[in-house]
Amino acid sequence: MIKILIVIPYHELQQAFEQVVQSYELEDISVSTTHIYGSDPQVIEPLQADIIIARGITAYAIAEQKKTVHVVPIAMSSADLLDALAQAKERESSVHIGIITHEHLCDQETISSLVGCPVSVFQVTDQNDVMTGVEQLTRAGCTVFVGGLTMCRLCEERGLKFVHIKTGYQAVVHAVAEAVAAARSLDRAQTRGNLLLTLLNNATYALLAIDSNGKIIAGNRQAENLFGKSPLEGLPMEQVYFSSRWAEVMREGKQKDELVGINGQQFLVTHQPIRVDEETFGFLYTFQNAEAIRQTEHKIRTELNRKGLVARYSFSDIVTQNAHMVSLVEKAKRFSQVPGAVLLLGETGTGKELFAQSIHNASSRAKEPFVAVNCAALPEQLLESELFGYTEGAFTGASKGGKSGLFELAHKGTIFLDEIAEMPIVVQAKLLRVLQEREVRKIGADMVVPVDVRVISAANNNILEKVKEGKFRLDLFYRISLLSLLLVPLRERVEDIGIIFKHFVQQYCNRHGLSEPYITEEAVAELTRFSWPGNIRELRNAAERLAILHTSDVVTVKEIELLDIGSTSLRLDEDPGTKPMKIKNSYSDEELYQQYLQSGLSRESFARQVGVSRTTLWRKFAQFMH
Repeated sequence: MIKILIVIPYHELQQAFEQVVQSYELEDISVSTTHIYGSDPQVIEPLQADIIIARGITAYAIAEQKKTVHVVPIAMSSADLLDALAQAKERESSVHIGIITHEHLCDQETISSLVGCPVSVFQVTDQNDVMTGVEQLTRAGCTVFVGGLTMCRLCEERGLKFVHIKTGYQAVVHAVAEAVAAARSLDRAQTRGNLLLTLLNNATYALLAIDSNGKIIAGNRQAENLFGKSPLEGLPMEQVYFSSRWAEVMREGKQKDELVGINGQQFLVTHQPIRVDEETFGFLYTFQNAEAIRQTEHKIRTELNRKGLVARYSFSDIVTQNAHMVSLVEKAKRFSQVPGAVLLLGETGTGKELFAQSIHNASSRAKEPFVAVNCAALPEQLLESELFGYTEGAFTGASKGGKSGLFELAHKGTIFLDEIAEMPIVVQAKLLRVLQEREVRKIGADMVVPVDVRVISAANNNILEKVKEGKFRLDLFYRISLLSLLLVPLRERVEDIGIIFKHFVQQYCNRHGLSEPYITEEAVAELTRFSWPGNIRELRNAAERLAILHTSDVVTVKEIELLDIGSTSLRLDEDPGTKPMKIKNSYSDEELYQQYLQSGLSRESFARQVGVSRTTLWRKFAQFMH
């Protein structure tokens, strides 16, 4: 509650103040009065209030002695002064009036001509000045004195004639109105201040506000605990925390961050300018415990990872020494720095999602969600509800409370639409509207939700055929393909097969706690003879089989043949003029052996034609070769 104290120098003024105060509804403001006059510090010291109404030298003394108190001076009106001067003039026929006041008046010649008698003015600031003024004006020939209560008491003691300048009713009205307005403003400010203090003290990190002179004007409880000082307000900043970058921050007026050690712990210290009317008023310092930041980030990443909303791969995970692939990576890095939609084209297993996640993690959205959805894996109705969400009761089986769509989950982040060419044409139309308007309407909803999402799409090379056939909207194709990359199949980057295979073998051996074998150049050469229609995914599967099944510390051609890669892939060095043999699935091992004898081919050539490894074939034929 705000407290207003009215200092009443004489009792006649009490009734006027009470009458004016009663005209206000003051539920959250208390009003009290006291009777004092003069400027004695011992008299003023006990006064306790948020706002004090006083007049003359008493008001000035309170303002000087109690800097945190709002003082409302009772102004002396012209009518109040003229009334007192008229009374003084009537005291003697040849009067010389002496005015002693704290107020700033016009020059005494003007007042003399207005009153019609000599007038001398002496301005005072405290009760000692009043005594000096009486003495000087007496020597100047003044016969009647006009002023406040302190002067009247002094003149009374010395037997001098005097007239008391009394406060008029209108001055009382103005003083109370100003005090009440100030009280209500102060109440709002205190409410905001208490709210701000609560927010500051509930912050998990220390905060200090510094003025432009380097003095602390505010600090929270965490800052007091960190620096072991309380209260912090009013202390020079260098007594609490010294920053070598203080001068730099003051000079540039820009935010600065630095990692510093305080009390044996690492803190991220941020210097943020406080601007008022485009001028730097001071600085806000935040001290965040580095370990706490790491724990918080880990918690967030863990939660996002649990929901599958984290991109795990970056450009450093792309293993290549192929010149064209290197140029694609550089191009993708440039794509990551702009907000445009990206279309990734390529065969299955060429690493489209790897590129999508890398672009996301290199962009300004890296700390936001990465949401991936396979457009070919869901039927039309389910895909629509997954992408855009739905409200409660939107359809039979809708979850209670509805559900947010993947676009909402990806807000501020990236959504990866894999196999977008397989998206039903009806859903394509709704997707186009989302991309154009940047807003989502849930199924069953009558309102839209704004979304800020970057779209990365992926498709096989047949998307253009689908556009020509009318199975994929041309306008949507243009919308998603502002930036595009055509990824290289593994058969066109043969030099990468060996290093990628070794990378996966090492990765899986570490994962399964197995010893990593040495892979010979001959073994790598054997790997390059396959076309790898499944691209990186197929190569990774072969590497995992080797990591799990190998029994030797050295991997040669023999170990590669034991992987039976030929049963799921094709070799690059087949004679293009030779067609593969058509072998019935119902052939027995003996019938297959007879086919081999009739073919006239070498063992290795026959194995290629059949599409199995030489080792597997010979295992089948062993019983007939004795």
